[in-house]
Amino acid sequence: MTKYVLFIRDHGAKDVLDFHPSEMSAKKALAAYVTKKTGRDLPSDPEAAVEEIANYFDRDKTFYAIAGVPAGAH
Repeated sequence: MTKYVLFIRDHGAKDVLDFHPSEMSAKKALAAYVTKKTGRDLPSDPEAAVEEIANYFDRDKTFYAIAGVPAGAH
């Protein structure tokens, strides 16, 4: 079974490293992170939400990664 890791490096904030049971769970956690940091909800349109997340991470020293890893790897 594959687990998913979410890694966030946000300039000036503590790194985030979380394991999730699904890619969707990791994406929801990413969306929640951006919502918390910006103080506003993401758009309800999925494409607009993806764009909003991309805009948030379009800064120096700020990025995220979601990757599948074998369940026994962590």
